[in-house]
Amino acid sequence: MFSLFEFAIGVRLLMFIVFVAFVYGGNLIFTYLEHRKTKFLWKLAFVTLYSIFLLLVTYVVWLVFYFGLNA
Repeated sequence: MFSLFEFAIGVRLLMFIVFVAFVYGGNLIFTYLEHRKTKFLWKLAFVTLYSIFLLLVTYVVWLVFYFGLNA
């Protein structure tokens, strides 16, 4: 049986891995859009929405770390 501390560490590591995967995934999608010569408006919309999404994910990761370390 895992202790709660080990579970919290595992959740933090998983969140970090997901965050890094989203960052690299977004970069790959943007590179794909660049390669296809997609219209500028679509690129701008993608970058704007993806930036907002990453900001929200960053705050979620920060909250997991903050409350996990101070619990």
